[in-house]
Amino acid sequence: MTQKDILVDTSLGEVRVAVVENGKLVELYLEHEEAGHYASDVYKGRVEDVLPGLGSAFIDIGHEKRGLLHASDIVATGIEDIDEVFLSQAGATKAGAAPARGHIEDVLQRGQNIIVQVTKESIGDKGPKLTTAVAIPGRYLVLAPHADRVNISSRIEDDDERERLRSLAEEAKPPGYGFIVRTAAQGIEPEFILRELEDLVETWRRILKKSERKRAPVLLYKDKDLLERVLRDQFTGDVDTFIADSLATYERVVLLAEKYAPHFVSRVRLYEDDHPIFDAYAIEGEIDRMFRRKIWLRSGGYIVIDEAEALVAIDVNTGRFLGREDQEDTILKTNLEAAAEIARQVRLRNIGGIIIIDFIDMTVAENKDNVLEALKECMARDRARSKILELSELGMVEMTRQRQRGSLVAALSRTCPYCRGRGAVLDYDVIGAKIERELTRRLREESREEITVVVHPRVKNFLDTTFEERLNRLELENDTQVNVVSREDLALDEVEIINPRRGAGKRRR
Repeated sequence: MTQKDILVDTSLGEVRVAVVENGKLVELYLEHEEAGHYASDVYKGRVEDVLPGLGSAFIDIGHEKRGLLHASDIVATGIEDIDEVFLSQAGATKAGAAPARGHIEDVLQRGQNIIVQVTKESIGDKGPKLTTAVAIPGRYLVLAPHADRVNISSRIEDDDERERLRSLAEEAKPPGYGFIVRTAAQGIEPEFILRELEDLVETWRRILKKSERKRAPVLLYKDKDLLERVLRDQFTGDVDTFIADSLATYERVVLLAEKYAPHFVSRVRLYEDDHPIFDAYAIEGEIDRMFRRKIWLRSGGYIVIDEAEALVAIDVNTGRFLGREDQEDTILKTNLEAAAEIARQVRLRNIGGIIIIDFIDMTVAENKDNVLEALKECMARDRARSKILELSELGMVEMTRQRQRGSLVAALSRTCPYCRGRGAVLDYDVIGAKIERELTRRLREESREEITVVVHPRVKNFLDTTFEERLNRLELENDTQVNVVSREDLALDEVEIINPRRGAGKRRR
């Protein structure tokens, strides 16, 4: 049985929420006061460019980067006469159907206003991804105002319960509105569900009224802050305790729990120790470990995680694990342990998009099936949707995972000033050789009595020892004096060559 706890740290002007399963950190959420979450926010935007060749349009929603709206993400909503266009293109029989691809120029024109929702926040150089299929989430229901149907969460498996919830929602919903019944609605009394249904419908009506009054671009609906989203979406029956680190946070959590999860209010706790809550539960160490490229396994094996722009590659290695039996058994045990750790790291780092996992090659078909099944079982605990393909003959697994925001590592880090994102810097020998070549070239072009080389202190130490003879020979051959000085602000492989008569030269890398 899994022990699941949610811990909240609200110190230092930010909110951090950790989800811990059996003492291990599996999910981490952060929200700064000055840079909040905007996935799921709804905007009245203005069409700036329509690109028929890509089947997409750029929408100004008031952010620094324009949002991207693809034709496949447009449904009948908030655009004048759009229903008729979609019905004729897609051959649909009811509002809310997606249009046929490649005809976006028949639907959108520059300067047009449109209601959109952010499905994926800006990542890197890419602007936010948008949809017109607006969905407003509640605790038990998700309002889909243009779907005109009721869907039930696939995680509700009992047929009688599915039918009860479907009948309840279908009888209560206004004509033309759609709803998704969430897993949290299972076993909940009708009055709680019906009250939320009415609240969601009223929320959408307020969005429409604000859209009529305001000029684009404008924010029409702001999703809840991090703490409220966690209470709404994750404080369910499988959570044993919800622990807040301050009295003010505890009191707010209790109020939110009474609103979203009244059955579980007794599980809210106040952390009263003097030590920071994340230190007490060993969370800080796990956060530091999250930035490592190589993650060691208990057996002595390890995994390597490399994030590229288009995909994430994860490699599994036996490392120091030699095993006590045959090679196949050693490989199987390493792969099984790696599958569990990969699932945890994917959730923890919020890795999304395409993920390629290179397991150690196995020869026994049953062992391959066991590893794949272990990965699927561990990923089943993840709230984000994922799709895992079969293990290939080369031992690789392709999978995709839903992504609303960039990975946590990318959000918490910046490009290394030393390597400029390459992941490596030049070796000292290479730097020394580059300096020697550049000095030789300059001294051939123009004789100089003195020349100064400015480098990082570590590089200077290397040049003063290993390269001393080569620099001395260069001085004798060119009748000059080479001064090597250091500066802390330089990157490890950054070099300045200065001619005293002409001033600083161009920095070289």
